Amino acid sequence: MVEEIKDAQVSEIKNENVEEGNPKKRKTDLYIELVLFFILGILLGIAIKTEAAKRVTIGFNDYKMKIMSQDYNINQLEAEILNKKAEEAENQAENSGAIEGGGETNPENSQEENSAQ
Repeated sequence: MVEEIKDAQVSEIKNENVEEGNPKKRKTDLYIELVLFFILGILLGIAIKTEAAKRVTIGFNDYKMKIMSQDYNINQLEAEILNKKAEEAENQAENSGAIEGGGETNPENSQEENSAQ
């Protein structure tokens, strides 16, 4: 029994020496972990960049893209916006003319009426 107690005390002393006496080992472990994280970051960055290069195309490589069906027709949208602006301008002109006491204030309307006659 005495020998077991001595062995337990010796193992405790060895464990304390290992924990307290190895600040260099802790530093090297820290440096190794940092290097591994750095390498992991580089590999992850390379993987993300290659996947993004396959899927994201911006700039001069646009002509290489596979053209799929487009959801929006930009020319049609532009024409619709211009028509809406023109209608709003006509409505404002008509409303301002009615408020001022009648009379045509929009020369486009008078030209359209003259050409119709």
